[in-house]
Amino acid sequence: MARGLVDTTYVEAGVPGLRIAGDRVALTLIPDAGGKLLDLVHVPTGVGLLWRNPRVPLRPTYAGAAFDDVWCGGWDELFPTDPPCVLDGNAYHDHGDLWFGPWTWEVEADDGREAVVRLERDAVALPCRMTKRIVVRRDEPAIHVRYRLENLSSRPVPYCWSLHVAHPIGPGSRVHLDASAVRVVAESPGRFADAGEELAWPVHDGLDLAALPGPAAGLTEWLRSAEPAAGWCAVAHRPHGVGLGLAFDRAVLPTTWLWGVYGGWRGHHVLLTEPSTSPPGGLAASVLAGTAAWLAGDATLETEVVATVLEGVPADLPGDVAPPGLVLPG
Repeated sequence: MARGLVDTTYVEAGVPGLRIAGDRVALTLIPDAGGKLLDLVHVPTGVGLLWRNPRVPLRPTYAGAAFDDVWCGGWDELFPTDPPCVLDGNAYHDHGDLWFGPWTWEVEADDGREAVVRLERDAVALPCRMTKRIVVRRDEPAIHVRYRLENLSSRPVPYCWSLHVAHPIGPGSRVHLDASAVRVVAESPGRFADAGEELAWPVHDGLDLAALPGPAAGLTEWLRSAEPAAGWCAVAHRPHGVGLGLAFDRAVLPTTWLWGVYGGWRGHHVLLTEPSTSPPGGLAASVLAGTAAWLAGDATLETEVVATVLEGVPADLPGDVAPPGLVLPG
């Protein structure tokens, strides 16, 4: 029998985790830090495709923490809000409930060819449970994340849910998005404070938006896809020809946020792709605007997100073209 893919003895900075390693992709899960996917590595080159905060180490997370002060990078789940807010007398935590505190976990299968790890967590502010099954196959460059969101009550609940995926960027990094236009989020307009609300994607007034500014720009920039057509997004890195692509059901996650930090917020250089149920603003604002998602009483939502470690991405690929090898759900 082939050796197993999952190492359950992994520890970093005193925090236990799980290491899942195939021949093309390896990843690290940290159940005690909000079920975070901490690292995702292209095994043949050793290139890490998730950003790690150079000034904030990994640690167990806890209720009441300010997200920005304990965020060490990686991939988190933001549910049921992004900014803190109050709705109908209920206070919602900064960046939601799921990123702090432990998730339960179980290795459901590992025959050396395919591993399935289940993580589960109850929300705090809403009567909901999130389960995610992460599937890794030894010879494949993609990981499959199968989500199940349950409403444990008999009444419908509103929510906002975003994948919060941090990409390291550098010279030659490019972003790809399934969209023809993006909107500028007023809180962080970056290069586009005077450009109007909507920009053509991927080229606006001769500027290639897929090319990312360097840290000397001193900017923080927030864009989102302008129409419900973002079924995939990706970030590719020219020096290595590798990247990370996300593909998802646009009916569940109809808009994608691009939060670019180009030397602005706390001096970092990082890009987040955030497929989301709703435009930025948080749960209370989304309910008021009619853009929140709703889950009926006793209902269940199931959806799959595929994260592909991309190889051989052309350096001149336009920003609205899917990188070769991107794996779609289903």
